[in-house]
Amino acid sequence: MKQGKIGRRDFIRLAGLTSLLFLSGCSNSVHTPTISVPKGLFSRDLLKTLPSPWKIHFFDAQLSNDLYKSQLGNDADLLLLGDGWLQDCPFEEFQPIDSENAYERLSSQAISFLNTYPEELSSLIFPLAVSPWVLIFRGHHDLVNRVNDTWDVLLEPELKDQIVLPSSARVIISIANCMKHVDSLRLLRSQTQIYDDRNALNWLLSGKASVAMLPMQYCVKKLISDPRLSIVIPKQGSPLNWTCLMRPKSSFQPFPFEWIQETYNLPLAVNFLSRGVIPPLPYPELRKAISYLPDKIQSLYMMNESFQNCWSLPPLNSDEISLLEDLWLTSSP
Repeated sequence: MKQGKIGRRDFIRLAGLTSLLFLSGCSNSVHTPTISVPKGLFSRDLLKTLPSPWKIHFFDAQLSNDLYKSQLGNDADLLLLGDGWLQDCPFEEFQPIDSENAYERLSSQAISFLNTYPEELSSLIFPLAVSPWVLIFRGHHDLVNRVNDTWDVLLEPELKDQIVLPSSARVIISIANCMKHVDSLRLLRSQTQIYDDRNALNWLLSGKASVAMLPMQYCVKKLISDPRLSIVIPKQGSPLNWTCLMRPKSSFQPFPFEWIQETYNLPLAVNFLSRGVIPPLPYPELRKAISYLPDKIQSLYMMNESFQNCWSLPPLNSDEISLLEDLWLTSSP
């Protein structure tokens, strides 16, 4: 072969290599934006309102030894997480939300929640929605009326071994601190049949329990279909369960700010509220959407005093964690 000329066989090989490089380049450059969500954390229907081409990846957080490691390795562009998972969050793996207007309309409760973190960390978190922990009763209408005023109703003798509390010791301690009794945590635990928010509704609907405590978003639909049930938030308020968005550093996708704005307005805000998922807006901005809800659900949102008294659970340092662990161990009935 003369120098400077390519033979037929070499030409075919070169053409094939060029095609492979081109296809490889295309596959790397075309990336469908993906949001990773733990199964059961958030309504699938609400997430499906994310605009195209966003794709939803559901994963089982219970089967993951390291939630963050497994999902960050899946090229997720957004992670949807409950605030409880932020305690062990590797914040160095995430980037700021970087949307100038994203935080402008947030409620004072949302701002207070973010302010429990240092500024360099709070800029990595966006509160998508909130749902207060509520009490859901099967029957016991006399107690339902009394629990409007105080959590102490859970200490009534007739509820002995009839209560399902969450598996979070921290949430339970937070509630016990609202009670008037000096030994309220031990008394509350002695009333409890089981700690199982995951299956709380099954305990309730099967008749094996009379009252359960869980985030409102997991029980509102049953309120409509089952007339035996009542949902209450005491006027003292309750802990708030936040659902947050975070952007991994590996993502180059813009934050879906337009979709966030849609969740604040009709009709999407009605869809959120009907599932007990509250956009993080000041209460007056939610009134119009609330007015479109069925009466039974609408009445929940009329408990404005209860909502205003709700509180967020801030991150804990190691000393605070040890203190709560000791408190839990010493309060065993």
